[in-house]
Amino acid sequence: MAKTKLQKKWRYRVAAASAASALAAAALATGALGPSVASATAKHAAKKYTIVLIPGLTTDPFYITMGIGAKEEAAKLGVNLEWKGATTWSTTLQTPIVESTLATHPNALLIAPTDDVALFRPIDSYVKAGIPVITVDTTLKDQSVLTAAISSDNFQGGEAAAQAIAAAAHYKGAVAVINVEKGVSTTDLRQAGFLAQMKKYPHMTVVATEYDNDNPTTAESETRALILAHKNLVGIFGTNLYSAQGVANGVDAAGMKGKIFVAGYDAEPAEVKLLKEGVINILVVQNPAEEGRLGVQDAYWALTGQKSKIKKNVLLPNIVATTQNANNPKVAQYFYKTSL
Repeated sequence: MAKTKLQKKWRYRVAAASAASALAAAALATGALGPSVASATAKHAAKKYTIVLIPGLTTDPFYITMGIGAKEEAAKLGVNLEWKGATTWSTTLQTPIVESTLATHPNALLIAPTDDVALFRPIDSYVKAGIPVITVDTTLKDQSVLTAAISSDNFQGGEAAAQAIAAAAHYKGAVAVINVEKGVSTTDLRQAGFLAQMKKYPHMTVVATEYDNDNPTTAESETRALILAHKNLVGIFGTNLYSAQGVANGVDAAGMKGKIFVAGYDAEPAEVKLLKEGVINILVVQNPAEEGRLGVQDAYWALTGQKSKIKKNVLLPNIVATTQNANNPKVAQYFYKTSL
């Protein structure tokens, strides 16, 4: 299949970054950066930094894949990476983990906050202690205290989901959204992008926006209810992997596969299986490994006096996977892993 514009852009950026790294390595080897820079590099290399990564939850393949990218970059840079967090998505569970970790005095914190407001205070405590904080995936509503925020382009991902459903349904009929919960920065943006794009189709109507509290069983029940209530339903968007799984199971159980089109987010193994079977028709796939890698890189730069290299806000492009291209290696390479 032809490469998408986003994939071309992504490969160009990776190639450029690799070339830049090679040039920098050559310059160090020949002393071209000068004695002062070489001395600073040696000084920082002598210190072993500890970076802590607190994901939204530790059992999600998205965050596991992020951890893999972070771990690889940490090994490359010679820093320690600690991985800790709750096994379920919960602000109540994440907050004490963040607070207790501060007492261990890490050199930097990478975190996917489970609430864009409630986590501000515990994160700000790190900043006041002189510890740089970088958000990965989700972020805070007030980002003023952050060293950087790294995420995928979630608004665009929602737009892509709407475009795919609309095209499959020939631009007419009713659609719905099943989201996680209010106050999650990423999924809020995905929903906003989906709703904004749907306004462009005069013969399509958004009949409901539901919340499943990150529970696929709840999403499935909501899907069944929507199918019964709206006979002209042609598509449902599940804004994360659990929502998408629940929607797909509900559509399949109702015997509506191929009649109600399902757009989901992420690419963990169960989702990919449903995609290949045609129960899910489109997945907007992120690049969590790159988010983890860039987070560790930014933390290292912040700790080694190279803050000028840090980009405050990074939005990574998404990869669109469909039933038709799911077996293409250029797409499948972005599917998520299940173990660190």
